[in-house]
Amino acid sequence: MVWLIIIAALALAIGPIFYLLPSAQDRFLSGLRQHARQLGFSMQLHSLAKLDPTADERVTSSGRQLDPVVKCMCYQWLVREPLNASPDLILRRLPDAATVPVQEVRPGWGVPTSGERQSLDVAALELIGKSENVQNALFQCVQTLPAAVLALGVDTRSVSLYWREEAAIPRVADEKARLDDGKSLLEELRQHLQTVALALVEAYGLRSNDPS
Repeated sequence: MVWLIIIAALALAIGPIFYLLPSAQDRFLSGLRQHARQLGFSMQLHSLAKLDPTADERVTSSGRQLDPVVKCMCYQWLVREPLNASPDLILRRLPDAATVPVQEVRPGWGVPTSGERQSLDVAALELIGKSENVQNALFQCVQTLPAAVLALGVDTRSVSLYWREEAAIPRVADEKARLDDGKSLLEELRQHLQTVALALVEAYGLRSNDPS
């Protein structure tokens, strides 16, 4: 009986410690983000409007309208030169069956045709259509992105990836191998974003518009 009491007391004392220890997923995300910072990315939590919400996700039982979102991480690659009047676009990976109005601009990729970003995205697509280099760089980039990437964004300051980091690399028993694969993926993604950033600078950079 005494031993049972001792074991129970130890369990109560040690249990919270194990609860606070980082999981394998936590360690993977921490290592991935640390490597991303070393590569030059900045990161922040973000939410994107869901493109395939169910009826229950859009309206409550009381009839109140909802705006269902998908939570993700935004990895930003800063454009190294100032841009003038560059497009402000978030190009979304389209679900198999969208339940909100969308415009497909490339197979599997497009923009919602409603919501607060509608005018920005429409104007951005029109502007991009006038630059073959930017259009090619952007659309070639999205075709190479892994399924974990939900969107690619461009604006006057950065090129951004919106993605589910936890789904980027499948979970395996070998944590180090998984993290190494994640780091290699990040380096590939950085190259893709650099290509898009270079095209933006060439098309909209202040220096490219300097008559001198």
